[in-house]
Amino acid sequence: MAKNSNKYLLSFFSRFNTVFKAFLLFGVCAIGTVFIYYTNGIITELQQNEAETAETYTRIWQLVASDSVSGPVTSVLFDEIILKSNFPIVVTDTTGHPLFWKQLPGIPESTEDLGDIEKIRKKVIDMKERNGEKPIYVDSVVIYKLYYDDTPLIGRLRMIPVVEMGLVVGFIFLALIGFQYIRRSEQRTIWVGMAKETAHQLGTPISSLLGWVNLLKTGEGSQSFPPQEIYRRIENDLTRLGTVANRFSCIGSVPKLELADINEVTGAVVEYMSERLPHGGAGVKIQFSPGDVSASYINRELYCWVVENLLKNGLEAVDAKTGIINVKTYRINSGKFIGVEVADNGRGISRVDSRRVFRPGFTTKRRGWGLGLSLARRIIHEYHKGSILLVRSEPGKGSVFAIHLPSAKAASKQQGSA
Repeated sequence: MAKNSNKYLLSFFSRFNTVFKAFLLFGVCAIGTVFIYYTNGIITELQQNEAETAETYTRIWQLVASDSVSGPVTSVLFDEIILKSNFPIVVTDTTGHPLFWKQLPGIPESTEDLGDIEKIRKKVIDMKERNGEKPIYVDSVVIYKLYYDDTPLIGRLRMIPVVEMGLVVGFIFLALIGFQYIRRSEQRTIWVGMAKETAHQLGTPISSLLGWVNLLKTGEGSQSFPPQEIYRRIENDLTRLGTVANRFSCIGSVPKLELADINEVTGAVVEYMSERLPHGGAGVKIQFSPGDVSASYINRELYCWVVENLLKNGLEAVDAKTGIINVKTYRINSGKFIGVEVADNGRGISRVDSRRVFRPGFTTKRRGWGLGLSLARRIIHEYHKGSILLVRSEPGKGSVFAIHLPSAKAASKQQGSA
């Protein structure tokens, strides 16, 4: 069952990554299409304006070449309009020999160099292929031909989609790198934290086993702990090791939920933690107040892990002499849900930190890894379809955490409706 569940989760995350990458690719293509469409619309409009301008220049050349205007007017037309054109123009005779040119990159406006003339001829061929030629008539006879090209502005506009796409792709590439880095950092933190949590979970029963084995070897304390009692304690610790192993095997797979008495299970956790209170139990008390609640479908190992985690956090927060942790169960919404509350009179949590207590990696402890509450939330939310929340907390007065679980009847109705 666990192997199949792991395969299902791996397949789910693999499909999610594929869909996410496909979504990014689609987004890039959509953005690029919008950029290209919009920019091409502007370029087309500018080209139409340039074509109209070139047509106007052709008419002006016809006026200049004819005798229909006076000398001063010809001078004004040539000096103020033709010579001040801001886009490439070449005027040739009917044989294709360049007579006049303007705004040709790398070519002087007045040259007799054969190499430059050859460059102009090649440029004329390119202009003709892109924009055609404008014949200049005098008395219905073609005496010149005018060629023009796009302004440098249009050339720069053509590069806008490329630049924008490059920026978008670069941004997404950096975002993916950052996402991968963050994910790997989180994975490293989680793996290290899980290793730490594993060592912590295994440490208590292993230390206890070593102590009992040492008592058996030396015979010390035989009056307080007869062999039968020691064997019973060893058996309990071995059972505890099996419980810890089962807990970690449930993480990453779909755990099996079974009908259980919440009061009985919660009371067992409280009893277990009460026997192992820190500071020798000097003043620290854990009180359990079972309420009139129904049974619920839970995974016993994982649920106990969550309650233990809340109790451990409370024990670390309270004072060694005056610490009190109250655990109680109660009905919610006429018994549709079961509430399990863990309240302490410890140092409390600030308002800023209270918003981040369930985030992976967040901790206020010097040696903590910030995984306890995040794992607890995942266990309750994802596996038990319930919720876990920080009800209230005030620095210096303590904190109250609550677990809400659907009752067995509510869970059965949900499954039936599904």
